[in-house]
Amino acid sequence: MKPQTEFSGMERLEPALLLTAVAAGLAVARAAPQAAAQAERLLTPALILLLTAVFHRVPLQRLRVALGHRRYFLTALGLNFVLTPLAAYGLGWLFLRDERALWLGLVLVLVTPCTDWYLVFTALARGDTALNLALLPWNLLLQLALLPLYLWVFTSALIPLELGAVARSFLLYIVIPFALAQAARRLASGPAAERSAVVAQYAALTLLIVAVFAQQGGVLFAQPRVVLLLLPPLALFFFLMATVAVGAGRAANFSAPTRAALACTAVARNSPLTLSLALVLFPAYPQVALTQVVEPLLELPFLVLLAAVLRRSG
Repeated sequence: MKPQTEFSGMERLEPALLLTAVAAGLAVARAAPQAAAQAERLLTPALILLLTAVFHRVPLQRLRVALGHRRYFLTALGLNFVLTPLAAYGLGWLFLRDERALWLGLVLVLVTPCTDWYLVFTALARGDTALNLALLPWNLLLQLALLPLYLWVFTSALIPLELGAVARSFLLYIVIPFALAQAARRLASGPAAERSAVVAQYAALTLLIVAVFAQQGGVLFAQPRVVLLLLPPLALFFFLMATVAVGAGRAANFSAPTRAALACTAVARNSPLTLSLALVLFPAYPQVALTQVVEPLLELPFLVLLAAVLRRSG
């Protein structure tokens, strides 16, 4: 991740890459269902590459930087890891209690804050990007630590899950990629290594999204109501978190750029970790994985609108 407010062209193009990958996957699912059935073979290598690249781009030495902004740090983490899980579960109960797979998918996609493109939208909103960059490693490490708890609490209430499967998945998709990433950071650092990590991340993300939609596009074609069912709880979540974040920023007497940064980290989700776990832990419930890739398609327009509003109000 580049320092301060600099972003690579690929980071700025991430929304377009995501939409293109979705379209390509759906096209494969529609035109070549036999090829789509083989897409599952791409999932594991794409997931491991994606997560290794994501972890590689998180400089752990920035952990101490965030502690220098204690009020912002505590407010952001309170919104991301205390209020958000409660809001996610409550909105799922309100709108999706008759669709348990979608309810679980909603919770999983909302309990983990974004660790990449929220910085782009922070910059677009004229927020304090350096502050959110300092927060990034904490957002990542805390979601790693809390995901087992979230899975245990929410899956036991919604869909049965074998704890052994959770342990194996965390080893394969979190512990191993994290260790590989830290080893790679020790072996190679500097601009060239960072550029390589960026390319690897977006190549793996694109491949993964194509494979997911190719494999499960048939489910989406058969159940287009999935998008309609997810729209009300997601829209309400985005509005609620943006409103609460701005209100909390005003109560804490934060500056306009700091309030904008807080709103962006509170709203943006789209963690690759939950997509990984949804794919490997709930193969019998494809709606759980679909929720992880439908959510950013609905989140993007809201983030664009939020950035414009914050820019004007600042």
